[in-house]
Amino acid sequence: MKRLPVLGAAFAAALLFWPSSGSVAQSDTQQNQSENTADDNKDKSATDEIKPAADEKPGKLTVASWGGAYSESQKRAYFTPFQDETGIAIELVSHNGSFETLTAEGEAEPPKWDLVDIGPATLESACRDGKLEKVDASALSDASDGTSAKDDFLPGMLHECGIPSVAWSSAIVFDKRAFKKAAPKTAKDFFDVKRFPGKRALPRSPKYTLELSLMADGVAPEKVYETLATDDGVARALKRLDAIREHIVWWDRAHEPLKLLAKQNATMAIAFNGRIFSAIVAENKPFALIWDGQVFDLDLWAIPKGSPNKASALELIAFATKPDRLARQARWFPYGPVRKSALKLVGKHPEVDVNMSDFIPTSQMNFKRALRMDAVWWKSHEVEMKEHLKVWRTGDGGSAESGADTESENAPQ
Repeated sequence: MKRLPVLGAAFAAALLFWPSSGSVAQSDTQQNQSENTADDNKDKSATDEIKPAADEKPGKLTVASWGGAYSESQKRAYFTPFQDETGIAIELVSHNGSFETLTAEGEAEPPKWDLVDIGPATLESACRDGKLEKVDASALSDASDGTSAKDDFLPGMLHECGIPSVAWSSAIVFDKRAFKKAAPKTAKDFFDVKRFPGKRALPRSPKYTLELSLMADGVAPEKVYETLATDDGVARALKRLDAIREHIVWWDRAHEPLKLLAKQNATMAIAFNGRIFSAIVAENKPFALIWDGQVFDLDLWAIPKGSPNKASALELIAFATKPDRLARQARWFPYGPVRKSALKLVGKHPEVDVNMSDFIPTSQMNFKRALRMDAVWWKSHEVEMKEHLKVWRTGDGGSAESGADTESENAPQ
């Protein structure tokens, strides 16, 4: 679902098998690397919201997404079927998810993109600055049992300027070779080097690390950012890190934690769920997942302000967020649907005997102690948190770097 360069598309291996689908045009313009660094218009009247309109349909919609395997899953799940049903061609371009890239479109002329797949931080900034159309959730499809889309989406997911498409996450992954007698099961176990010895691979950035520390120390997910905003909360997170201080291997790029596990240079790590899926399923690595303490984030559909094809863009959003379409994408790519009815439809990967619900963050069994990444909170607190972690590291005589270039999986957060 980021990005020193950005998210979502990063896992070309995760899809395992693609002959590229030729029915949807793919532009290489602004090709992103799919894994970038992780990081109100309230006066607008409700009449500004986009609602279905009987306007003349365009011959083409230009959609900006993350590229790679992620965009291939989008083609199979809904771009190609939408094109076949409506006759509207989809031109798919790649972008890096940054606010600057998004807002550079359409300054002096109508936007070149009709629809864009972006992360929450970019969405919030663009919405606040009036760069996005408001969307009307009542235009979305109901669940098959008649439940409205508003009630079918997981709580708190809908936004006035964006409709969520998928959830992706960080999670704990461990090397099963290191724990043959008893395997770790919880976030707390990550910090227990007596029972579960070995190195721990953590991102150099405070994101994901500080949240996991607090959840492992017993803080409820819904209280994590409230706690971390206090001096006592920061001290509590760092005290939990003290338990593994001598056992930490820091990583900077998103592929590194799984390499550290594979080479047995670490026994447990924080990594991103798409890459974990690829390692376990495509590469047959002896790894296992712990979902307790996962930190998940979203990608959302948004329509640039002034799009001449906004009604058709909303039609595409409604099509792409139908429960069966979300489930179909999750069968190909391990990002989770954010509609309850879609989660029941996921099933197995179309080409391998793998239950995809085991690998998606929003499955009921995986979502019990999940924390949603708060992009707005991090925008206000990241500099401070980097300094706290820098001072903590310096106290160990180690590197004082703050992790500014640590990669995440999604659009720039």
